[in-house]
Amino acid sequence: MDFTGKVALVTGGSSGIGAASAKILATHGAQLALVGRNEQRLNEVAKLCYNAKGLQPLQLRMDLTEDGNCQKAVEKTVQKFGRLDILVNSAGKYAIGSLLDETTEVFDELTKLNLGATYKMTHFAIPHLVKTKGNIVIVTAAQYEKIRHGFVAFSTINAALNKFTKISAVELATLGVRINSVSITVTRTNILSNINIESQEERESVYRVIESHNNMKILDPEEVAKMVVFIASNLCPSMNGANVCIDSAATSR
Repeated sequence: MDFTGKVALVTGGSSGIGAASAKILATHGAQLALVGRNEQRLNEVAKLCYNAKGLQPLQLRMDLTEDGNCQKAVEKTVQKFGRLDILVNSAGKYAIGSLLDETTEVFDELTKLNLGATYKMTHFAIPHLVKTKGNIVIVTAAQYEKIRHGFVAFSTINAALNKFTKISAVELATLGVRINSVSITVTRTNILSNINIESQEERESVYRVIESHNNMKILDPEEVAKMVVFIASNLCPSMNGANVCIDSAATSR
């Protein structure tokens, strides 16, 4: 794969799958714009990307749930590099909530970031992606079809993201823009910190419980990132509206 001359905008670029995708894209020659909220991690990822090919990423420290920031992220990327070829929507969070909660806080937070930011980033990127015949990759959760207590908001949002991918693909196909999603199970990222599991030791303990109770493998972000980058390439130019699932057959059981 060769991304020389291509510009990729990666949300959630300061950690996890977004950071791993950025590193691989940089290795293959892409010029990057990284969006994240943690300045220190953003700097660390940008440095690793720069070391790959000597191309300095644009670092955009911002919260995509704040009004206007999705549009700003796209505009700043195009102002800096003059074009946009790839949008990787990897920003998202994990939260547990129920219809029986006293408030709709969990639903509101997940809607704003996981769904809302993805929709808005895609919307503002489209005019630029049309010019380059570019593409969009969305990272979603794979197990939204399984019914579990506490996941009503999370599962609903991920179902919406997968439907969004398919409907958008139909709308964008005539414009030469592709959009696909990668659905994943639990991955070794910092996403568990959203439910107050902070230390690496605690996370590994949770991962072991998940693996043993669900007969599934915890994914490494690098594995998911390889698929993200493959889809973002032009190796399969007819792949559009697809939902590629990486889950060690967890959703087949």
